[in-house]
Formats: sequence, C-alpha cells, structure tokens
Amino acid sequence: MMTRCLDIILSLVGILLLLLMLPWLAIMIKLDTPGPVFYLCNRVGKDGKIFKMFKFRTMHETPVQLGPSVSAHGDPRVTTVGRILRRLKLNEFPQFINVFKGEMTLVGPRPESPDLAEAYPREARKIFSVKPGLVGPNQILGRNEEEWYPPGVDHKRYYIDHILPKKLPLDLQYINDKSFFKDLKYIFLGLMATMTGALRRQHLADNRCQLCMLITDVCLCLCSFFLAHLLRYEGFSLGSNYNQLLKLLPWVVVLRLPVFIYFGFYHTLVRYLTIFDLKKVFTGLVVSSILLATFAFFAGLANNGYARGVFLIDWFCLTTLMIAYRLLLKMLYQGNKAKSEASGNNRKHILIWGAGDAGELCLRYLLNEINPTYDIVGFIDDDLKKRGKKIRGVPVLGDRHHLDILRQLYQVQEVIVAIYAADPYELQRIYATCQNLGLKTRWFRLDAKVVAKPDFFIVNHNNTFTRAVPSFDRLATASKS
Repeated sequence: MMTRCLDIILSLVGILLLLLMLPWLAIMIKLDTPGPVFYLCNRVGKDGKIFKMFKFRTMHETPVQLGPSVSAHGDPRVTTVGRILRRLKLNEFPQFINVFKGEMTLVGPRPESPDLAEAYPREARKIFSVKPGLVGPNQILGRNEEEWYPPGVDHKRYYIDHILPKKLPLDLQYINDKSFFKDLKYIFLGLMATMTGALRRQHLADNRCQLCMLITDVCLCLCSFFLAHLLRYEGFSLGSNYNQLLKLLPWVVVLRLPVFIYFGFYHTLVRYLTIFDLKKVFTGLVVSSILLATFAFFAGLANNGYARGVFLIDWFCLTTLMIAYRLLLKMLYQGNKAKSEASGNNRKHILIWGAGDAGELCLRYLLNEINPTYDIVGFIDDDLKKRGKKIRGVPVLGDRHHLDILRQLYQVQEVIVAIYAADPYELQRIYATCQNLGLKTRWFRLDAKVVAKPDFFIVNHNNTFTRAVPSFDRLATASKS
C-alpha cells in the first residue's frame, strides 16, 4: 500500500514536469525528423501481460521495425535530438504515465520487450511476477548500457549472451529482498545516476573540442549582449536599463543554446569547417535572436522604454564573433598541421611525367591542395624544347634518361604520369622504367567522355591499370578552376 501511494505521488510530480517540458521537447522532436512525438512499445508486465510503454520518440519513424530491439551506442536509427534525450534520460519521462496507471512501479526490474523476454531462462522468469520499474539496480549500475556493446557484434545476441546474465541475478536479488526503504534508496540512487551519468569522463574526453566550443559560445553570448548595451546606451548606468540587462542575461543563454544544438553547431569538426557549416551558424543565430527578442517582449522583460536596437546590435556582434573565431580555429589547425608535416618531412617528393596540358592540370590540382602531401620537384618530358622551361614556377628538369639522376638528386619517391591519349605500350614502358628504379607510379587521366573529370590510376604489377584509392577528392574542383 505504501509503495502504491509513493508511486502515485511521485508519478504526479513526474507528470507535472513532463507537461512543463512537453511543448519544447515536442517542437524539437517534430522539427528534427517527421513522425509522432511519443513512441509506444510493447513490454512484458506483471504476470507476463503485455502493455504499452510510453517514451519520447528517439528513432526515425519507419513503416516496419528496422534492426534489433536493442540499441547500441552510435545506432544510426537514433535521431539527433534522440541522442540528446537518451543521454539526459528525458525520453523515459513519459513512463510516469505508466506508473500512474499502475502498469509500472517506480522501483523494479526494467520492462523487457517480448522477443527478449522469451530468451530468459526458466529460473529467471520470477522477474515477471512483479511490476516492472522505472528504476532498479541494473539502471543504476548500468546507466549507459548502450555503450557496453563492442563494435561489429550482433547486438541482440550479445545482449542475450553477455549482458542479460549479468542483469538477471541483480533483479532476482532485488525481488527476494524487496522492501519499502530499499525502494527509497534506489529512487535516490537512480536520481543521482541520472544526473551524474549524463556526462561521463570518457564522453567528455571524446568531445572535449565540441565542449570547449560550447563554453566559448556561452561566453560570447554574454559578452555580446553586454557589448550591445554598451554601444546602444553609450555606457552603463544603474537604472532600469541595467536592471533589464541583468534579467535578460540568463535567458540569453537558456534560449540560444538549444537553438545552437539543434542547428548542429557542435556536430562539425572545426578542421573541416565549410561554407555550409557557416550558413548553419548564421541561420541559427538569426532564429535564436528572433526567439530571444520575442520572449523578452512577451514576458515583459523589455518594457516600452527598452531599445529594440539592442537585439539587432547583439545579433550582429555575436554573428561576427562566432563565425570569426571558428574560421580562426580552422586556420590555426591547418597552420599547425602544415608545420608538423614540414618539420617531420612527411611529404612525398614527386615528379610529374608530361609537361603538357594534362601535366599543367595535374600540377594545378596538387598546388590547390588545402593540406598538401606532396612536394613537386618538377616535370620530366622527352620534348627537348621544353627543357628548362617552367609551368606555374615548376621547372622541366629533363627527360626519361635523367630519371635515375633526378631520383637520387631530389630523393623522388613517386612519379605521376600526366599524358593525354597515351599509348598503352608507352605507358607500360614508362611503368617499367619507374619499376626498375623502385618508384611508385600513378597515372593522371582526363576522361574524354566526362568533361573535366580527371582520375588518378595506379599501375599494377601485371601492367594493368586500375582506379587508385580515392585520395584526391578535390580533383574535379581543381579541373574546373
């Protein structure tokens, strides 16, 4: 009786919190991917009866179920917002409805899906003699169970063979020693595990760069809003405007940060920042500024005497700062990487065989590399008229008879053959020459059937040519420039 009273009281509190969160979470879920806000799944309840358990939807909606009923870390079925809800355990909040209805209790073994319940051994079926719980011993010890799966395993089979045998003894022990005061202890421990387990040390280490960017963005939001007031009111004074500034400051972060996360500000590695990512930053800042201004006026935090220009100035300053420091981080990364490669002498010394149009196109691509991996020593060409000439500052050093000398003189490691409409027998002779000198050979070809689409090919040991590993991903871009 006491347990049921506790279930009703705390489930009502949970449902009240659910109602407060519901509008915001529903908007995020619907904007993220199409589909319902709630997910109703079949679970095995007391005495083996099947009931519908409520959750916030965290996966893509599909006509039929895709994949196993267990989900491991990195599951592609999980949506962007779903990962956040799972990390914070907010997706479990609708289960307070099940607790209030009496289908679940606050503390007990977690409800199992029917297909996995069939795998329970006979001696463990005692677990289904009690109501499943919102929290329990396994949820406290295994808060982030989805991270237990090794990569590449059959998730359902691994759960049955390795995880389930660890969970069943704990659930059985809880059922045998169940008491009201032990339930109170598990409720407290479950609350602590939910709050502290959201950010594990490994999770912080894996995402430290994104976390630093998030903290920097929060600081920039506050600084930008201060700066906007300073510019608009030409200083600070202890008046009504100053008081409104202090009231609005917390909301600057509370309202902007979810928008930043939704627009994926922290899903991109800065080293690969593109114009597409900057457009998302710009759009996210526009949306968050409109949201902040709308909230301030409707909530009465900005009265009639408050200058609306503050929000415009704040948007301009924050957009400039956030885009500028992201570009600066990318430049610093590229600069450090270039210095590291230069100091480590990691670049390959190469020769381009063919000082014609194809050779010039090949050179142009290599010079346009963002993080170059080649040092272009020069060209070799059998045309004596080209000897000593330069293409884009790179000299024609000699012909095929000078290759051995050039290899030793410049420590050449690779030759890229760039000749239009090359005769296959000629290519084989070039390959044989390079092979005798221990030089790796690649063929740069411009496909006549596809305009401006050059490819790199590598020569095999049987004198056949196959497409090389696609490491020249900017090739098409370079050919059009």
